[in-house]
Amino acid sequence: MTTKCEVIVNYDAESSDPPPPYTAREGQGSGGHSGDHFNDAPSPNKDGTPELEMGGVAGVCTCGPTCRCGCAKVTMAKNITVVHGVCIIVGTIIGAGIFVSPNSVSKRVGSPAMSILIWLGGGILSTIGAITFLELGTMLPQNGGQMVYLRKAFGGLLSFLSCYLLHVLLGGLRRAIGFLTFGKYFWAVFYDDPTDVPEWANRLLCIGVCWTIMSLITIYPDVTLKVIDAVTFFKMASLALIIILGFVHLCQGHTANIAVGFTNTSWKPQEWGEAWNSVLWAYNGWISLSVMLGEVKDPRLLPRIVAISMTIVMLLYVLAVTSYHIVLDMETMTSGSALASKLAGKKIGSAGEVFYAVAVAVSTLGNAMCASLAASRFLQAGGRQGILPGCFGLVNRRFKTPMFSLLFVMIASTIFISFGNVFGLINTASFTSFAFTSLCAVGLLIMRRKYPDLPRPVKVSLFYPVATIIMGVYLFIIPWITNWSMCLLWTGLTLAGVPVYFVCVKGLHRPNFFVSLSDSFTGFAGKILNSE
Repeated sequence: MTTKCEVIVNYDAESSDPPPPYTAREGQGSGGHSGDHFNDAPSPNKDGTPELEMGGVAGVCTCGPTCRCGCAKVTMAKNITVVHGVCIIVGTIIGAGIFVSPNSVSKRVGSPAMSILIWLGGGILSTIGAITFLELGTMLPQNGGQMVYLRKAFGGLLSFLSCYLLHVLLGGLRRAIGFLTFGKYFWAVFYDDPTDVPEWANRLLCIGVCWTIMSLITIYPDVTLKVIDAVTFFKMASLALIIILGFVHLCQGHTANIAVGFTNTSWKPQEWGEAWNSVLWAYNGWISLSVMLGEVKDPRLLPRIVAISMTIVMLLYVLAVTSYHIVLDMETMTSGSALASKLAGKKIGSAGEVFYAVAVAVSTLGNAMCASLAASRFLQAGGRQGILPGCFGLVNRRFKTPMFSLLFVMIASTIFISFGNVFGLINTASFTSFAFTSLCAVGLLIMRRKYPDLPRPVKVSLFYPVATIIMGVYLFIIPWITNWSMCLLWTGLTLAGVPVYFVCVKGLHRPNFFVSLSDSFTGFAGKILNSE
């Protein structure tokens, strides 16, 4: 007697035919597997686990809630269209930064023309990175993004560290900052000085909004995508208004500010490094859709989604920064933040300042929603693939959403929000993200040599991964020169995950009761959350 797990093996994204079922031998129990469970499995990953594709593929599995083969009884719904995909990427990239603090780049490079060129160059470099990930995403169209690519190329350790750092530590900080920034601008609508609001009241508001968003993502996934679409269109309209106000100002003959051109440009390598770091961090959300590729209706649509998204963001960013420099002089650009409110206040009046306080609040809220959605899918993929405990891979039977992972994201965000002042911690943490991006590009080159027969619906020029690697190495080195102590802190936090991986994931020196406890907890969580 055999049981069959309908899991994608060597999925051909160009074929419309359903994948062949994977046959598992008799002997597996409801809470684990016998030693020959993987006898018919495809070739293993570098870390010895079988290469089984998952994430959004309808399948049937008899392994039970503690399944470790990568398949699942309940799978994520494939409901991401081109419009949803574009809005997820654009919504993740555009947060509060472009409305509030392009001044940091202008301050470092010293001139309007160079500031505009840096933002244009950042868009081009980010597009190069996105093109690199096109090949990875269409080759391995699964939830998990970087974690999947790193595991395939290097094995489980780097995959685990990317999950642990980018979506637990760094991701938690980013989501908390998003919610806290929302609170700051929410109160600015009602108070002349938002600092008059007690800190505890702001944190309670942010925690309440966080829980509301997580509930929406969990219970109404389709509505969540529509809300993200609406918020993203609002962000784009708000930036379009800034652009219109700026170019109307230019057409009225006000050319003094932009006519400064390249005058007073700073050529200090350290300042340029910080400027590039800030700009590329502002574009960083382009990687978000790769985390939930298993829910894209057709992975072949990915190139179209990426092309539209990056074009929209690059145009909006460059034209918005140009408008800032048209309306505001360099002293104003470099002496404060909230640039959108300053521009609108100068052209429209107090109503414009209030509107952009609302716009920033809505923008940060949409950004936090996109980040939370992506993080939950990343953790769910980690649970399904054995990188994280199995409970993270649980999917709710009714809502088809990763309820345990969403619960974890909500709790982690609440803890970081409760700390309050976490802004300083994330300023130098971006170099770790660029490091893993470069490793994915290296992994692409490795997989071309190691797995030449894997289907590649999109195969990019060698220029793109090489350029991504060079860019990532540069952005990894610069922060060590400018703020080595914080870089050392984040490096230490990253390396702290190494013993966790070998003990908890690989099972070295792990007592047997730990496995039983983990399986029991996964089963218990599955029952409580109606998930499997």
